[in-house]
Amino acid sequence: MKKSNAITLATIGILIVAVLLFSLFSTAQSVNTASTTEAPSQTNTDAPAPADTAAAKEENISMGDALFIGDSRTVGLMEYAQMADADFFANTGMSVFNIHKKPVSVPQVGKVTLTELLNHKKYDKIYIMLGINEIGYNADNTVEKYRELLAFIQEKQPNAILIIQANLHVTKERSDNDKTTNNPTIDRLNTALSKLADGKKIFYLDANPVFDDAGGNLSADKAGDAAHLRAKYYAEWGKWILTQTAAFVREG
Repeated sequence: MKKSNAITLATIGILIVAVLLFSLFSTAQSVNTASTTEAPSQTNTDAPAPADTAAAKEENISMGDALFIGDSRTVGLMEYAQMADADFFANTGMSVFNIHKKPVSVPQVGKVTLTELLNHKKYDKIYIMLGINEIGYNADNTVEKYRELLAFIQEKQPNAILIIQANLHVTKERSDNDKTTNNPTIDRLNTALSKLADGKKIFYLDANPVFDDAGGNLSADKAGDAAHLRAKYYAEWGKWILTQTAAFVREG
């Protein structure tokens, strides 16, 4: 074979090898590129949504710095709402007219008056739900005593936010047949109490829409009696309070 032919054949062979190597390299690079672009998509799919994170924070808000003051509905919260970290100053007959008269057994603290409790421990959040036992008294006097109670608590706990909780409705049957304790009267009292809130240090929470039927009465299937929730709904109420409290904390 002539020397020139041998060189030509060798050159062709080198070109063929080069083409094959280039093809293999290009394929491998395409595979690697595809893998790189798909990975972030997979990571984003697995990441929790921002809304889920916010919900988790609302569920985990601390109640260790909270005090609940109230009557029998608040006793129900204490027993069934699963907020063991909070303190509860509550009994079935409590009202704005007798709140300072008798000591109350506060779990983890002892039997104390409201003054002793507020002097003994500092709170960041204080919830007040009073009024159902005052139905039948002069409404103006009730609101004035409520105003005095708020001022007293603020004097003792100047750094705390105060949350007035609306009085829950009674069932339609109770409302229709009770000339004293009925939902129109409860609504008038709640409206007056809501005006004591300033949206800065005193807030107002109304859980009635959570538990009312379509007619604006305490839903009969959620009522343990005509005026109190069944135990499992106190737990729902407690979760609702946590969510609403989280909103106050974010705004503050």
